[in-house]
Amino acid sequence: MRPGIDLLAKAANKLKRELFRLPGVRVYRGYEYFEALEAHSLELPALDPVDLPLLGKLRKNGALMLPVESLGLPGTQEMLAAGETLAQELRAMPLNGGNAPRLPLHRLMELPEIYMWGLNPRLLDLIENYVGLPIRYHGADMRREVADGKVNDVRQWHVDAEDWRMFKIILYLNDVEPGGGPFQYLPRALTIATVDRLRYASGFVVDDAMNAVVPRAQWIEALGKSHTANVADTCKVFHRAQPPRTADRYSITFSWTSTTAVKSYPSTPLSDAAYATILSHTSERQRACLPARTRG
Repeated sequence: MRPGIDLLAKAANKLKRELFRLPGVRVYRGYEYFEALEAHSLELPALDPVDLPLLGKLRKNGALMLPVESLGLPGTQEMLAAGETLAQELRAMPLNGGNAPRLPLHRLMELPEIYMWGLNPRLLDLIENYVGLPIRYHGADMRREVADGKVNDVRQWHVDAEDWRMFKIILYLNDVEPGGGPFQYLPRALTIATVDRLRYASGFVVDDAMNAVVPRAQWIEALGKSHTANVADTCKVFHRAQPPRTADRYSITFSWTSTTAVKSYPSTPLSDAAYATILSHTSERQRACLPARTRG
């Protein structure tokens, strides 16, 4: 753990987000962003035709769900098997007063099938075509949402401020039924209208405030079987982890942004062994997606 560095990173990110909300800065950043999109458009990798429907749905709705196996990516079964193994360990971890324990990164990297899945070349092609710029892979985060009904942290409505576009895959490791803490979101068009009605800039929105502008019946619950993948641009849709009431939810979240994201992510403190494994199984293009390495 690096508490001092993490606190500085959080403070820098908050300052940067506040600065980018200033009207003049937003206009300038907007021009800068669209110029970068145009410049990179000629450099985008070829997209496998099978991924065109997913890309179109994500651009239109901001989120969608599908069985992760339907993506047809090599290494999926190995990744799922590793996830099942680690979910058992996560189930046994003490809560220590919290309600969303995470698996330590060093343990996650001992089964590299999970981390490496997010570097699949076809998947990177899809993500770069969606983001429109060179991309950064931020790895995998495995967590358990405890069924206590509490509304806190990412269990509240929000729109991520990491980047102009972001690509996430939230993979369920157990069946998620009503009351089981599903990923919940408002489709892109409804999010745009809701941002305007709430005069939303950033932060969390409580349920009553959201219900006042969007009736609960329009809140989409992404219910699904184990191995359901929720693909979402969490910078484009209001979303949250609905507070689970009747069953815990186990999931892995894979995240990607552009290399010029608004929010600076702390570099992943990979061990020498984990880093060597990644380097020995990746191409130059895949390695270009990794965060700059620092030692914790």
